[in-house]
Amino acid sequence: MDNRMQVPTEIRDRIFSIANLLYEQSGRSEMPALDKVRELAGIDMVTASQVLKEWRKVLPASATQLSGNTPEELSKTYNEMLSSVWECAKKIANQNLYAAQKSWEQERDELERLRLELSMAYDRQTQELIATQKQLSHQLSINTTNENKLNQMLPKLHEFGTKAVSAQEKVTVLEETVQQLEHRLRTEPQESAFTPPQAADLANGAEAEQADAADRVSKFVKMS
Repeated sequence: MDNRMQVPTEIRDRIFSIANLLYEQSGRSEMPALDKVRELAGIDMVTASQVLKEWRKVLPASATQLSGNTPEELSKTYNEMLSSVWECAKKIANQNLYAAQKSWEQERDELERLRLELSMAYDRQTQELIATQKQLSHQLSINTTNENKLNQMLPKLHEFGTKAVSAQEKVTVLEETVQQLEHRLRTEPQESAFTPPQAADLANGAEAEQADAADRVSKFVKMS
């Protein structure tokens, strides 16, 4: 059976606060005196003793503060670890720097290759364009020359055509004349002074004139 009396929460909290204050004021080196706690809390000795025992049970263990310089062995170990970490950091940094530099060089080489390819393609297309322009200019010049020649030929062709038509008309007239003469010779052989050989010569002359006109047209076309 628990013979401890029930202490009100308000009183317990007040005693805990006073005990903590006195403990901190001593630099956590001395436990609060029972009489001092009782006096500050304004309670009886029994209650103060009971609650102070509870406070000691829940009081966290306090470690004694270290003093003095860092031990040499610890300093040496720390310096070695720091040096090792620094060397490792430098190694990692140098590796990353080397990798970044190689990546940059590869990218630079790739860009330079692409630049050269584009430059060569541009030059090639420029040369092709110039050649095409020259061909078009030459063809245009030929077309212009042919057009000029054709314009020069048209009047002469028209003239030759007119002469050919005239020669054809003469041939037709002569053929009709020959037919008439032949008819007259058959019907009136004694009255005609125009013999068939003479009529034939006239017809042959007209045909020769027509052939000559056609030949001149053909030669003119070939010369042009």
